[in-house]
Amino acid sequence: MIQTKQDLNYYLECDRIAMSKKGKAKPWDITYWFLHCLRHYEFWYNQTGIMKRIMSPLWHIRFKRISEKCGFTIPINKIGPGLCLPHYGTLIISSNAIIGENCKIHAGVNIGASSGNPDAKQIGNNVYIGPGAKIIGGGYIANNVVVGANAVVIGNVEESGITVGGIPAKKISDKDSSLHLIRATEIYAKDHNSRSN
Repeated sequence: MIQTKQDLNYYLECDRIAMSKKGKAKPWDITYWFLHCLRHYEFWYNQTGIMKRIMSPLWHIRFKRISEKCGFTIPINKIGPGLCLPHYGTLIISSNAIIGENCKIHAGVNIGASSGNPDAKQIGNNVYIGPGAKIIGGGYIANNVVVGANAVVIGNVEESGITVGGIPAKKISDKDSSLHLIRATEIYAKDHNSRSN
């Protein structure tokens, strides 16, 4: 959760790294602007006092507008740093879902509740979610998992570092997510450790 300016800068930098391509910064586009608005809105929403009453509504309006343009329904304070949204298009995440750091989520994904039960999945770190995947109901997905395109995940994914796919999703490979996403928080930590030494 983004509480301080230092937290805000950390999240923004990790998101920028996650959105980069082969080490080069991605030009500002609509999805990067969405992440910028998301993180600023989270920061001001979590503040107290007079500045919250001024800045939170301002960033809320910006966030809502860019969400509509992108086709995203994404709650605040639910996704860790290093988020990568490579394409705009329909993307729905339940307000009851929790998503870890360094996750890459493609268009057409739905992470939600099931049959009137409000529970949604807790998704670990370094998880890649392919285009059109549906992640339904409560439970969790372990770290370093690849959810294949158009997979429907109903149960838990307990084993880390695997690929799941199909309807319903099951293990199809021992390949982890390392080839599909950038572990931005690790890169950030290395860069800052080398600068301090």
